[in-house]
Amino acid sequence: MATAALDIKRKNLRNLAEYQRKLWAKPELTYLFLEVTDCCNLNCKHCGSGCLSTNRNHMSFEVAKKVLDEVAREFDASQILICITGGEPLLNKELFKIIDYSSRLDFSCGITTNGTLLTSAVGKQLKEAGLDTISISLDGLEKTHNDFRCNPKAFRLAMEGIQNAKKAGLDPEVVTVVHKGNLKELDILYEFLCENEITSWKIANMDPIGRAKENSPMLLDAHEYKMLLDFVKRIRFNPSNTMEVNLGCSHYLGLQYEHMVRDFYFQCSAGTKIASVMANGDIGACLDIERNEATIQGNIFKDSFVNVWKNRFEIFRQNKAKLNPQCSKCSEKDFCMGDSTHTWDFKSNEPNYCVFKMLEDNHG
Repeated sequence: MATAALDIKRKNLRNLAEYQRKLWAKPELTYLFLEVTDCCNLNCKHCGSGCLSTNRNHMSFEVAKKVLDEVAREFDASQILICITGGEPLLNKELFKIIDYSSRLDFSCGITTNGTLLTSAVGKQLKEAGLDTISISLDGLEKTHNDFRCNPKAFRLAMEGIQNAKKAGLDPEVVTVVHKGNLKELDILYEFLCENEITSWKIANMDPIGRAKENSPMLLDAHEYKMLLDFVKRIRFNPSNTMEVNLGCSHYLGLQYEHMVRDFYFQCSAGTKIASVMANGDIGACLDIERNEATIQGNIFKDSFVNVWKNRFEIFRQNKAKLNPQCSKCSEKDFCMGDSTHTWDFKSNEPNYCVFKMLEDNHG
């Protein structure tokens, strides 16, 4: 990469780092995640929160309303995206009321679903409730997806869900989690998505969190991760490509790949722009972060969400790289700042997964 291009990237990353430091002092709530249930009808091998069909926590409309009302009174609702997730959010019987109320308060509202319960009637209800965006998981071709999602009907039902969303007037984004088993299918999957007129594709790697820890042999090694990055870069810079393709926000990638595989530079916004309310009422940052006494900041049944957002979250509003001797010596520490919070171990103060180091070691 030309020196001038690298200099521009460094300048942009320095500016972003300065902005991040300002956010620690004055956070800007932009994404509010509502985990409306911790129950799921699938048993996916990578699930960050380990959701099961036997879980029983569902967020009621009244609890969601309380949070939404409080946030709307304190902030400009039109500048905040309500991200509804689970578990499988379509298992919450009051989901449509929550979406409708969010829309009435002028929030934008999106949902992430496995798509298997998205019938034609459900698609219509989502659209009528005022849903703005929908993301549906598709993790490979039929056999691969079904194996990853541990259900022989998962692929067929997800594709039906995508079509039903389209019929309802929604434009579904497809989300693919990449692991050893589907990495070599990406080119074929891309052609399949093009044939099905998918306009947006978000690609993420499988991270060692939740149930993925139990399936760690599926995680990409350094060579495979580079294959993934090169694939995304090739598709994004293909002049004939009309699909919006982005790698997920997780992980600092180094100057070679930053702003090449996604439309933005890496920035972990957990606790500075992102907050969440969990199905049991707990208040935290990104839902992928391990849930323990250190990371849970309060509970909506006894605390004010706005008060917690304004006066707690200190654990997330700091440069994590300064907490670890190895990170503090890294050449990229001012840009990475300890990388993604969801793969940071707050007990030992070290990253469980450092993509930049993995790529650098492999290159060396």
